[in-house]
Amino acid sequence: MNVITGLNEAQIDSLVRNRASFEINGLRGNFTAGIKLVETKIESLGMKCRVISDLKGAAMRGGIFGAAATVMSAPATLTLAALGVAAGVGHALVTYNPDYEIIKDYVNKRLRVIYKK
Repeated sequence: MNVITGLNEAQIDSLVRNRASFEINGLRGNFTAGIKLVETKIESLGMKCRVISDLKGAAMRGGIFGAAATVMSAPATLTLAALGVAAGVGHALVTYNPDYEIIKDYVNKRLRVIYKK
């Protein structure tokens, strides 16, 4: 898999045009800008993309504090979870069969851009 450090627009454009999978590292405060840039490049070529979060990595690093917070806020969490599931189903239908999947990894400060077709 190709690895890019930072938001190198020329490299991202080239990789998307070649339908390659790649990883963008070193996105400390630039997650929103990085996602927007990659989405724009993909959609400008007439392709679809789906943006998801890597929740497994974040949950594993949450440890005991994450478990305690989950138990203490269970009623609110259930309500938010129901809303999240409804929104997630709607989002999945809109981005059905995407060309690319953009995976946000907040813990490692990177984006993984996977070509799916």
